[in-house]
Amino acid sequence: MRKMFCLAACLFLSAGLNAAAADINIAVFNLQKTAAECDALTEARAALDGKFGEQKNALEKERTRLEKKVADFQAKKPTAKQQEDFAREQREYGEKAQAFMRLLQADEQRIRQDIDIVISQAAKNLAAAKGYTLVMDIADIVYYTPDMDITADMLAESNAVFKKIKEEVLKNTAPQNAAPAPAPAAPQNDGATGGKAPQQQRQGR
Repeated sequence: MRKMFCLAACLFLSAGLNAAAADINIAVFNLQKTAAECDALTEARAALDGKFGEQKNALEKERTRLEKKVADFQAKKPTAKQQEDFAREQREYGEKAQAFMRLLQADEQRIRQDIDIVISQAAKNLAAAKGYTLVMDIADIVYYTPDMDITADMLAESNAVFKKIKEEVLKNTAPQNAAPAPAPAAPQNDGATGGKAPQQQRQGR
């Protein structure tokens, strides 16, 4: 009797798991590829180059100059004063380079967070449109069949989400149309001025 009960329980459990599995629709995508090729990252990199490019080039020139100075010092023995000045220059360069890296890393972190939001929304959109109950990164999966891979769809949808976000930002930041200026008052015929209207005082004075 006990064995029969255990067998029945196992069969019931197996049937329940099979039914649950039938309701799961899993899709996978390459998160790294999607993030690296999406329009959001392309535009973010261009923005970083515009914001930090000049400062980066200046630091590169400074580093090259200091490296040349090291080579010159190796060719001939510098004085104590030259060594002291060079050590100060190295410290100043190191401080500027560290400050630059902190600013750059802060912007890169913000960009990664923004891209995560875009990709997450793209996954939600595709899940709603195609009935996926689970969308996973390929890197977290040992095996999957090729028909489960929606990387191309995820990239396209991520770009669509990013485009919509940009349009919303532009819409919300667009300047409002200025109200038309009031028409100047018609001149009045004033007998005290010989029938000529006095000149209007310029607005704003």
